Amino acid sequence: MLFSKPTKASLDAVVARYLPAAQAAGCFSALEGLSGTSYRVVTEEGSFAARKLPAQRLPGLSLQRHYRALKRLPAGIAPAPFCLAEGWLLTHWLEGEVSPHLASLTELTGLLYYLHRQPLFGWRISLAPLLDFYWQESDPKRRTLSWLRELKRLKRRKEPHPIRLAPLHMDVHAGNLVRQGERLGLIDWEYAGDGDIALELAAVQAANTVDSEALLVHYATQASLCVEALRRQVSRWEPWITLLMASWYECRWQQTGEQHFITLADDAWCALRAMKHQERVLWAQ
Repeated sequence: MLFSKPTKASLDAVVARYLPAAQAAGCFSALEGLSGTSYRVVTEEGSFAARKLPAQRLPGLSLQRHYRALKRLPAGIAPAPFCLAEGWLLTHWLEGEVSPHLASLTELTGLLYYLHRQPLFGWRISLAPLLDFYWQESDPKRRTLSWLRELKRLKRRKEPHPIRLAPLHMDVHAGNLVRQGERLGLIDWEYAGDGDIALELAAVQAANTVDSEALLVHYATQASLCVEALRRQVSRWEPWITLLMASWYECRWQQTGEQHFITLADDAWCALRAMKHQERVLWAQ
């Protein structure tokens, strides 16, 4: 199982070595998450988040890249890294309130634009390896010919050339936004890398209930971009993001057997079919 929880015995050793002030009793609490093992570690010196990736990991995911990304980011927008040791990444706990609701579009686009103006991380995000991975890891009985055709079609088309290359978070949703007074921060940077700003916006639209047009207008205004050009570029990424989501749900179904992942996958397939139909109509016109 890709996201199974291994023992925290190795974390005990790391904490004893690198955080000797941690109290032995009651200092660990498990955190929700799908891409690895995560704990909150409370010590006399403050709170930390500890993360370990499973042996079978997604293409492009590594604690080394995660650590490097956090080191490059300005204070407040992300947790400050503490150490990377013995397969565990320890970061300072990003204090603040995690709201169940997405921030306002003005705040959200301001945060994204601020992130996208930071120096590049140094590695590119590529969706094709992830799509191949999810195909291989999904239930063989769910691998349809239409899924394979769409995967091959997008790979032949190749990922869109960036309208603007920037550091991306790639997992922006309410659960990863931390309010710190008047400022917003982001947690869970394991998917971060350099990519097209339109890819990030397409991912935000797909993962959240948001006014897509208003999101693009707000962002384009702050970034001094043509709204129409940004809209076209986001639309080029939408089939990639929708197939990525459908494939991820299929993979999670295979790993967990939880029925709601099938429901989410079916919804994503319906959205992808509607997208392709609209594309054919536009070509016909």
